[in-house]
Amino acid sequence: MNIEAKEARAFPFVTAWLVLMILAALSASSAFLSLGLWAPIVQFGIAASQACIIFLLFMRLKGPPSLKWVFAGTGFFWLLFLYGLTITDYGTRRGWPG
Repeated sequence: MNIEAKEARAFPFVTAWLVLMILAALSASSAFLSLGLWAPIVQFGIAASQACIIFLLFMRLKGPPSLKWVFAGTGFFWLLFLYGLTITDYGTRRGWPG
């Protein structure tokens, strides 16, 4: 196998890794911004976009449906379940944020 073919296959993964690192830095820096009530929405949006990148590229879900779609769907359902619990906790707290 020649070097160009190896680099061509590695390019999407390196690009995805760079995008994930940028999103992680954006997520960490958004914790120090005063976004108010928009902070959870922004941070959940960043986390959802990171999950989509991992689902599509690293789990290789771009192909035809198979059993791995069932496991990916289960993981995505679990993520939505955890988001729902977090939003429920955030919405039912009294006296916070001040």
